[in-house]
Parts: sequence; structure tokens; C-alpha cells
Amino acid sequence: MSRFGMHREVINPPLGAAFIGYHREVGVASIHDPLYVTASIFESEQTTSVFVSIDNIGLLVADTDTIREGIADQLDVSKEKITVVYTHTHSGPATAGTEPLTVAYKTILTQQAIVSAVKASEAMQSVEMGWGVKSGKIGVNRREKRNGHAVMGMDPLGVTDDRIGTLLVRRADDACLIGAFIFCTAHPNVLKSDSVVLSGDYPGVARTILEQALGCPVVIVQGATGNVNAKYRGDLESLQKMALALSGHVLTTIPDMSYQPLTHHRIQSVIYPMRLTEIPTINQLQDMATYAEQTWGVSAARWLTYVQEQSGTTLTIPVEVQLFELNEGSFSGIPMEPFCETALQIKRMRQTELAFFGGYTNGYIGYLPTAEEHPYGGYEVAINPVVYGPVTGLWMPPVPETANDIVHRIRQLYETNNNPASLV
Repeated sequence: MSRFGMHREVINPPLGAAFIGYHREVGVASIHDPLYVTASIFESEQTTSVFVSIDNIGLLVADTDTIREGIADQLDVSKEKITVVYTHTHSGPATAGTEPLTVAYKTILTQQAIVSAVKASEAMQSVEMGWGVKSGKIGVNRREKRNGHAVMGMDPLGVTDDRIGTLLVRRADDACLIGAFIFCTAHPNVLKSDSVVLSGDYPGVARTILEQALGCPVVIVQGATGNVNAKYRGDLESLQKMALALSGHVLTTIPDMSYQPLTHHRIQSVIYPMRLTEIPTINQLQDMATYAEQTWGVSAARWLTYVQEQSGTTLTIPVEVQLFELNEGSFSGIPMEPFCETALQIKRMRQTELAFFGGYTNGYIGYLPTAEEHPYGGYEVAINPVVYGPVTGLWMPPVPETANDIVHRIRQLYETNNNPASLV
């Protein structure tokens, strides 16, 4: 038994809604391409799982839990079998905050996500599926090193994950495609602060191109993009270039793909207690706050007050690590922005190009640098916790060994036989 259902809803905010991703002086002025929530349900003899993709930079973990719990209640599926990923577009609406329009939009978005899952469950069909992967350069490492310090720029020789994975689902009776999932690694920040159009960024435009070619809904899943920017950036022409590059690689993958029923199907998760770096001295905290304020143009007063109060305590955050396996392919994810080196580490560990790993999964907390990148500081290490910590709870960077610990937990998930008690 291999069954699959898919449904999506438009989730465009009203014009004037505040952006998140880059600071804009004004809200959404027009719609370049629509935003969607897309729910997919995979059913096999082994289990039933739900995979939801939302065109947004990423809701907080608590808000994502509300979506997952709502779907679980409606479909009688455990929350652990439900995955919510975010495309991480930087040209979408804000969902964190107390402004009435923001709260209203988040409420509607939550309802639409749950509705999509319910409608997907009502559209189940017998299917078979196939995986493929090609290499395509659509990203560039953005952690440029200057005088021993990382700055937001370009490192042409820096590491990137160039895999572009494709999972196609087709009806068993007539081989008609009914769903496609694309896995890639590049920040959806082609459009910058001077753009006031609503857009799914390059994933949204690539989706339109691919849907016209394939005749079925398309979901684009982000990889470990924490230190990888889009190759082309800055304007609508660059947006089209990125979309054409991605969709072109996908379309050249399809002729060599083969299909089979869903025979290996597992989804598991474990909670990892992520430890944050020790709170430094008052003078060092002040330096961090000043650095963030000068480079990012925000007030760090709230952050500074909190971390000073917590001095001497060990800060931890629970992080869900989830693994989704479908036949020979898999995707593991965390609610953070991991660096691409971690995804490549997992690929080597599994000895397959089809072991994908990404962030923006089941919420958003902050960045997960590798141990090797910690000494260079920079936005991802030193600034993001100061700017967004008061919202996400990531008040300090994770300890340097965290990325390796996450890989260890993922290894355990792959190796366990649906026995969470064995995960230590």
C-alpha cells in the first residue's frame, strides 16, 4: 500500500503587511508571486506521515507546534509524524509580534495549514515515487574572511552544498505526476530591502516554472543554507536567473529517474538539549551589544539586560531533531539555520547523495555554525543572537560542538529501529 495526497492554499497577506527578512520602511506594496502552504500526506504499510511546506521565513517553534498539534488532532496522527518546513523567503510577511495585522495573519496561516492537511487526507491516491539528484551551482558561501573575522560577503572558494535533489510522486495507474519535492541549498534572499513586492523569492518563481513543465504541485525544501547565499542577487532579473538555474537542473534529472512503491517509510524525532555558550563578562557583553547595534542598526538593550541577569547560569534550549525517510532518500531537519558543511557531513556519514539535511524545520530558533567557524564570529555567530534572541530564545550562540552533536543524534535516528528509548 502506497498512498499519497496533496493540497495547497494561498496565504498572501493583505497589502501593507509588514515584511520580515530585511527591514523595509513600508509594507507589502504588490504581489510578485503568490505564497502557499502545501500539505502532503504519505501513507504506507509502515506508517502515515504529514509534510507541510509554508512560504515564510519561519515561524517560531511554539507557533509551529500549534500547527502540528492542530493537524494531529484533525488526522489522528502523532505530532512526531508531522513535519513543517519553511521556504525561508525574505520577501514574505512577519508572523512574530503583537501588531494586530501580524497576529491576524498568523492565525489565518495556522488555520490554512491545518485545512490543507485535512484536504490532502481527502485526496489520497495509490502512487509510486522516484528519487534523483544532480549537482548544480546555485549558491555561494557568504562568510568572507577579512583580517581573521567573518563578514557578510562572498567567499568564492568557500564550501557549498551543490546537490539538487528531486522526489517525484506519480499515480500508480496512469503514471501521471501528482507531486514534486525539490531539495536545494541557497538562501532565498535574492530580493533585498529595496524590494517591496511579496514573493516566495527564487523558490516561488522556480516552482511556477516547474509546475508548468510537470503539471503538478511543487514543493521546494531548503537545505543547510546558514552560510550560503543565492548565486544571483539584487533584482527581479536575478530572481529569474536563480529560478531558471534551479528548475533547469531539476528538469535534466527527471529522464533518468525510476519509480517504485513506498516500501521504506519512517519518521522519527528526538529532543536535543542544546547548550548555549557561557555568558561572558559585563564588558564583553557590552562589546557584543555595541557591535550588533553598529553593524545591524538595532537596539540591543533588551538582550543586554536579560543576559546580564542570567550571568553565571547555563542556558539551554530544547531542539527537535527529525528524520524523514522515504525509500532510498531521506531528509533530516532542525529548527535552525545550519551551515552547509553539516549537511555534507551527514551525506558522507550515510554514503549517499540522497541523504538531505536542512534547517527551518518545525520552527525557527537561530543559526547553527560549525565548530570551525565559531572563532571567526560574524553575523551568524555573534550578531544574530543579539538581534533575534529576545524573540527566539537563542540568547547566546550554541556551544561550538553543537553541530557535531546534532550529526550524532541524526546518526542515532538512522540506526534506531523506531525505539526512541535507545536515543541517548
